[in-house]
Amino acid sequence: MPSFRAMARLTLLAPLVIGAGCSSATSNAGKADRPTDPVGTMPSLDSAQILDADLEAAIVDQALAFDQEASEAATGVDGSEARQADAPAASPRPVPDGGVVLLSDFEDGTPGGWRTSDWTDAGTQDPDWSVFPSDTGFVYSEGVLDKTEWHIAFTDSPAVADQIVEARMRVVEFLDTTPSFVAALFARYDPNSDSGYFVALRGDGSVIIRKRLHGTNASWASGVDAGIVPGGWHTVRLEAVGNTLNAFLDGQMVYAVVDSDPLATGTAALGTYGATIEVDRIFLAHP
Repeated sequence: MPSFRAMARLTLLAPLVIGAGCSSATSNAGKADRPTDPVGTMPSLDSAQILDADLEAAIVDQALAFDQEASEAATGVDGSEARQADAPAASPRPVPDGGVVLLSDFEDGTPGGWRTSDWTDAGTQDPDWSVFPSDTGFVYSEGVLDKTEWHIAFTDSPAVADQIVEARMRVVEFLDTTPSFVAALFARYDPNSDSGYFVALRGDGSVIIRKRLHGTNASWASGVDAGIVPGGWHTVRLEAVGNTLNAFLDGQMVYAVVDSDPLATGTAALGTYGATIEVDRIFLAHP
């Protein structure tokens, strides 16, 4: 019988190579984050595609620990290596020397260059985000289960276009096992317009890439089962290069889409809706 991760990889083929419009509000992928935040209608979205399978996996010295952790975690839930015979899997893009814009490990006990989504309005940090010592060292955490609004923290690094965002993170708790409740890693996030792309770890165990426009989220296709459960550490990566978005989980590509109307620039961000998270380390880099 195929391993859990092998089966998951085969399941990925549909969103990776078959084009799909935005999900409707009745599908799992298109469920509104809250009753007052319906899934929006975006411009036409091109079919998804897999990037060049010959990309070499590499990382600069400042982020070597991410590669090691991804390698250790890639054996998956049942200890077997992920395999896919039907299509080649793209590798994480290399980060060139000098490409790292931001690297946060929070070991000084402070959030450093991170702000929260209410900063520009109230001038204060969202008290639900904090840095505290955990079993892995200091972590940046959003610790309040809330289904009334999103909690988003973003870096104050300058906005860039092509970018790689990668974090070692875990979901501590979901409000329920529903795809509506998520922990999110953002690329090209613009706090002024509350827009960006994010890869979401969802309460039903799935992973998906979504586009956020002025606070409303929409999807290209359904999520894929990745076995996400509270308490498990994962290395999550989102690459936004041109109009192509690639998501990786523990070194394996799990989702890829092409946006025909891409967001221009932004920065890295973290978010929760109906979930709590801890983030051990995160970096933002130019590819």
